[in-house]
Amino acid sequence: MAVGLSCFHLYTAAFGVLSPLYQRAVHLIGLLLICFFLYRLYPGQGKQNPGIFDWPLVLATLGLGAFLFQAFAPEAVLDRGIMGPTETEFWVGLGLILLILEGTRRTVGMPIVLVGVTFLAYAMLGPYMPDFLAHKGYGPERLVSYLVWTTEGVFGIPVAVSATFVIVFIIFGAFLDKLGAGNFFIQMAMALTGRRRGGPALTSVLASGLMGSISGSSVSNVVTTGTFTIPLMKRTGYKPVFAGAVEAVASTGGQIMPPVMGAGAFVMAELLGVSYANVALAAAIPAILYFTSVGLMVYFEAHRSRISVLKDEEVPDAKAILRQGFHLLIPLAVLVYLLVIKQLSPMLAGVYAILTLIVTASLFILIRERRFPWREILEALEAGVKTAVPVALACATAGLVIGVVSLTGLGVRFTQMVIHLSGGVLWLGGLLTMIACIILGMGLPTTAAYIITAVLGVPALTDMGVQPIAAHMFIFYFAIISFITPPVAISAYAASGVAGTNAMKTGFQSFKLGLAGFIVPFLFLYSPSILLQGSVVTIIVDTITAILGVTALSGALIGWFFRDLSIWLRLVFLASAVALIVPNPWVGLLGVLPMAAVCLLSLNNRKKELAETPVGS
Repeated sequence: MAVGLSCFHLYTAAFGVLSPLYQRAVHLIGLLLICFFLYRLYPGQGKQNPGIFDWPLVLATLGLGAFLFQAFAPEAVLDRGIMGPTETEFWVGLGLILLILEGTRRTVGMPIVLVGVTFLAYAMLGPYMPDFLAHKGYGPERLVSYLVWTTEGVFGIPVAVSATFVIVFIIFGAFLDKLGAGNFFIQMAMALTGRRRGGPALTSVLASGLMGSISGSSVSNVVTTGTFTIPLMKRTGYKPVFAGAVEAVASTGGQIMPPVMGAGAFVMAELLGVSYANVALAAAIPAILYFTSVGLMVYFEAHRSRISVLKDEEVPDAKAILRQGFHLLIPLAVLVYLLVIKQLSPMLAGVYAILTLIVTASLFILIRERRFPWREILEALEAGVKTAVPVALACATAGLVIGVVSLTGLGVRFTQMVIHLSGGVLWLGGLLTMIACIILGMGLPTTAAYIITAVLGVPALTDMGVQPIAAHMFIFYFAIISFITPPVAISAYAASGVAGTNAMKTGFQSFKLGLAGFIVPFLFLYSPSILLQGSVVTIIVDTITAILGVTALSGALIGWFFRDLSIWLRLVFLASAVALIVPNPWVGLLGVLPMAAVCLLSLNNRKKELAETPVGS
């Protein structure tokens, strides 16, 4: 079933999708079926075969799928538009909502289900809400009619994106994994960074960033690359809590790393109504700032804790690794070329990238191993759709939330509330929106978290004068940062399992390492040049000062910058970071002075030490 659904999605991506309702229904019903075959009633039941509670849900899903197939025929849609849904269609719609919520609970967990149920209750209990949230209220018939039998709810934008762009890139990520790209990225990162102090942690940052961009899931990235990088970090001297946090922060950051951004770039382009290239280019500098901050913290911690350097025999040879796996870079180059230069649709570009990967990998396997990789191809087709199950169901539940927001006018009320509470002050409005994004994004997959928070948060920011792309990027960052924000830092908790550490301690360490991710988005509000909006000179100046700012922030948080920093120097560096991040070149100049002074002082001390060292010692 999974292989068949993969082929269906790749075929429609290459030759044209079905009508919107049919495409989304096949996608959702197919993945619901796979959900009830694979995921048990309780997570602790493991992967045993479907039981007495699962088969009725499988049969119910099949029955609903058959009904939807005839109910989405053009004539039936026209009749329903005039007469409204029949009683049978009401019960079918209600059953579909319940199946979606149950499937989401099994695959993603209770947090997003509780969010969905809360919004459904809000839609029905509008007259009983406080004045600033009150509305006239909607009965079950009206609610089901709007959420299921239009393209504003279950079959709205979230499932539309899941059924087209996202599924193709999840399948692409599965092909990369099965054909050896994951191991290639880790080995290549190790070869490039292994000989530096803190090399294993830098390997984690680089490899997890690369894989996280493509995989679309920071948690799955933690438990794959983390099984290699976390033990290596611990072995070289990093504390287990720090090692787990590095992996969690780097894997989470992969979601903001172009070219794929965990499929977030395509969702954002769809919501903004702009090309993918605009979104990917806008995301480039913020991603550099985020990973610069994480990489510097890792490097500074290695010096502060006197972490040992790996032996030469422990570091793979970069040229040998590149010879063995350079063909795995060709599909990524093809993908970027087709998306940015040729500006093909993301679906078609994804299909061409998958075909390029199959051809290049097959040729190398044929030459080296004298066989064709049938097994890997079938496993990739299967794994791609299985990986997409939680994403699709979370998107369907997110569709329920968006439908309620649209139906009740909650988005307008939220905008009014933010503007009223902030008094029109942009930084305070951003702070309130940030808190809402982190709370709503906790425990949700990246795509669903972004879509839900964008519906509420973007109008509030744009009404305060923020450019649309800056508002969307602000929301996107904080929806993702929720993965490393206690108390529900799910990426950090996954890393703690691999590292064998306390989950909450790992979560707070992740929060500290990812602090740049909380600061950089505010640059979007005041300095859209970071998103390549504005003159070339302004973009260059603001980028340089922002990089210096995250450098000062890293030194302040770790307590090292060419020397151990006292508490007072750390406070000075923290003030420097704020001064450099403020989009004012004169204020930024003041922020550079403490860093320059420490550099000169450390250099002078180093010269004295060398001068005092006896010759030959």
